[in-house]
Amino acid sequence: MNGAKALRSGSSHREQGIALLVVLWACTLLAILLGGFATLARTESIQTRYLSTRVQLRYLAEAGVMRAIAECADRNGGRWVGDGRPYTLHIDNHDVDIRIHDELGKVDINAADPQLLQRLFMAAGEDEAAAAQLATNILEWRDASGAKVFSEQGAKLDAEAGLASGPRHREFDTPEQLQMVPGVTPALYRKVAPAITVWSGRPQPAPALAPPLVLASLPEMNMARAERYAAQRALLGTRTRLPVLPNGQAPGLWRGGMVRTVIASAVDREGTKAQVSVTFRLTAEQGGLGYSVLRWEEDGVQ
Repeated sequence: MNGAKALRSGSSHREQGIALLVVLWACTLLAILLGGFATLARTESIQTRYLSTRVQLRYLAEAGVMRAIAECADRNGGRWVGDGRPYTLHIDNHDVDIRIHDELGKVDINAADPQLLQRLFMAAGEDEAAAAQLATNILEWRDASGAKVFSEQGAKLDAEAGLASGPRHREFDTPEQLQMVPGVTPALYRKVAPAITVWSGRPQPAPALAPPLVLASLPEMNMARAERYAAQRALLGTRTRLPVLPNGQAPGLWRGGMVRTVIASAVDREGTKAQVSVTFRLTAEQGGLGYSVLRWEEDGVQ
């Protein structure tokens, strides 16, 4: 009798232990599920805030672009200079950094001579031989006559770049097409992109409006001299006469051309940034100036 009772007691304890384990496993599973739901809810909340921030900053940057265009289209010439100096707007507790780059201050890859192109690439860090070859490649690329500036070397570079048909033998339509030229790597293009244009139509850039890399590509100039001059220029008002360049060259006038690029960046308190870059052409209209957009780029949030 006592043995039967002991057997039943042991069986009951085992059943209770199994039930306890089941309860513990169920609680653990519920905790995991609740943790997953909490993580999912937190992730969705972060994504919602991110998307909201992205939209807000993008529109703030666009507002900065519109403000700059309005300044450029002012019938009195506006107060903002297209030499890349920073202007700041404070909108809805956010700072919007605005810079205007006049295309007259850049190197026109359709019109520049080989010497200027070579100096530009040297200022960007290429050695003399590589810079000379890049300048030659650009001349061939834009040569409408289709004549080979270099035959054997050109064919070799075309093959290395995977260009079965060779150069286009026509002018560049956009600055981005420079990346198709043999020898222009992505890293090199990123360096020279702020300094090149296809919209000035001039063989030489205007020093008064040129960015540092373009100033450094002028005769007897280097990056150190160029950056010092650009910093000095940024402190002057539009009615102040520009000083002579370190190489003795006259800077010309601050008066800009009809095509300009505005880069506006909006930043929030956490350091998140959205940037919009717009290239536009000013057009004469009855009663003032209008504009037409040539290029619109959004770099997103950084």
